[in-house]
Amino acid sequence: MTTVQFPSQDFPAPPALAFECPEGWRPLTNVATQLAVGKEVPEGQFRPNVIAVVTRVRSTYSLDDAIREVTEALTPLDGYAEVGRETTEVDGRTMFRIEVTFSDPHGATMAQAIRLFVLDRGPVRDLVQLTGSCLAPQVESTWPEIRAIQASLRITDGEA
Repeated sequence: MTTVQFPSQDFPAPPALAFECPEGWRPLTNVATQLAVGKEVPEGQFRPNVIAVVTRVRSTYSLDDAIREVTEALTPLDGYAEVGRETTEVDGRTMFRIEVTFSDPHGATMAQAIRLFVLDRGPVRDLVQLTGSCLAPQVESTWPEIRAIQASLRITDGEA
């Protein structure tokens, strides 16, 4: 009989993630995700946030697959508009960035910045999705902070 376990060489632990937060941002531990921070705002206002999610994907999954899935999920949203996109290298890893606006269910305009990484980790791959969100009236003051948090992302998985 063979024992299979997690983590192991065949099933590596998820990568470790870290990013820097500006003053006025704090950890959001009740979001049920690997890593999340939110901006301190007055009671009753939408809390701008940056959320990181790591998902184990099939070994054939590619960054193109991730881009397709994200754009297919976003495009049908009410009021959807793409603000910009790019594919670039970050710390030797290919990263895709898309920034969009759309109407939320309450009719407010939401702005999101999404960054995607697909990490080839030998027998498995992991998708790292970093999503920053705020409302349109918060963009001027918050967008630079969201971008700075995302730009500071460090991924360590034993290979870096």
